[in-house]
Amino acid sequence: MTDLEEEVVTQLEKHEETMQLDEFVRRIETHHRTDGPGVARETVEAYADAVYFDVDLSAIDDRLTDSDHWEAGKHLYEVRDGRISDYPREWHETLGGTDDIRDIIETIEREVTEPEGKMQESVTDEGIPEQKIYRVGKAVADIDESDARDQIKRLRKDDEIEEFASQSRNPRLRLQ
Repeated sequence: MTDLEEEVVTQLEKHEETMQLDEFVRRIETHHRTDGPGVARETVEAYADAVYFDVDLSAIDDRLTDSDHWEAGKHLYEVRDGRISDYPREWHETLGGTDDIRDIIETIEREVTEPEGKMQESVTDEGIPEQKIYRVGKAVADIDESDARDQIKRLRKDDEIEEFASQSRNPRLRLQ
């Protein structure tokens, strides 16, 4: 039986009516920290029951890929031993030990080559939405958001990143 974490339940309940399956998995993966990458399917099912998430969990199978690399589309990735992630196995393996947000940005820029999802979440030629960088950093490398913010401030100060729509709460960033 999975022990549910109250913080995760609260996160899920705040957004359950508008949340899609990939975001649901991502929030659990990010906030229900366990040993290793991804999250067990049973854990996803336990949280779905706890917050009455109305989704057919067999949809996980429809979206699941065993690819080691990023694939365009709304995929979930099998990262090991039946554990699933919103991010590919390679990202977990290469970024799992990093504490440098620049590594996260470089990987997203290199791997995500097609815009996808909601426009405000899409990686485009103008860059990566700042919030996406924080989410990937937390889920894949366990980089705390405040640490990631500090690192991005330093990159801005050192003119190492280019920023678009800086008045936005979620500007797009790319390395120079």
